[in-house]
Amino acid sequence: MYSSFFDVDGVLLDFEGGFMKAIKDYFQLDIPDDFSSKSFWFSDLLTKEQVTEGWDYFVHSPEFEQLQPMVDPEHFNAKFGAYPVHFITNIPPDCLERRKTNLRNAGFKFDSAHCAGFINYDGHPVQTKADVILKLQQEEEKILFVDDHPDNCLDVRESFPDAEIWLMSRPFNDDFEHPEIRRAKDWSDVLENSNIIPAR
Repeated sequence: MYSSFFDVDGVLLDFEGGFMKAIKDYFQLDIPDDFSSKSFWFSDLLTKEQVTEGWDYFVHSPEFEQLQPMVDPEHFNAKFGAYPVHFITNIPPDCLERRKTNLRNAGFKFDSAHCAGFINYDGHPVQTKADVILKLQQEEEKILFVDDHPDNCLDVRESFPDAEIWLMSRPFNDDFEHPEIRRAKDWSDVLENSNIIPAR
């Protein structure tokens, strides 16, 4: 039996598209609609202060809960829905209900959603994605994990060496390589090559 664990922002939902639209409007930036940052922290476009200000604007904007799916939810549900599906995203915990609504409205089916990762938010306990998996994993379950940040993939790999781990390609992670972490250029790689057996 499998349990599947997926990052949300930047993996299931188009975080960058929503964030870029919000900050483009907020800062009146003259950039193409399809601009893609090569930096996880958008440092090729914004100062650190602007990222903080833009993030605050974004989490309070309608864009935050209207992110578009990066994978067809029907295909996703058909592939992974026979097993427990858990979402783990590194957003502020007080925003989790809005993100869950976004996921449900997009059509994703899931057993639970959690906040965890290496970005810590004031007043909230620090936990990694591996910590969440450890709490949710049942004995004898195999683990599938998909994320777009190498640090999260390495953390899960260290805690669960037998897990099937996929790194979703993004410009900011192009230079990362690991022999035991599979790289997906897009969702078709995961859907077609994951060891999970599709639901019938």
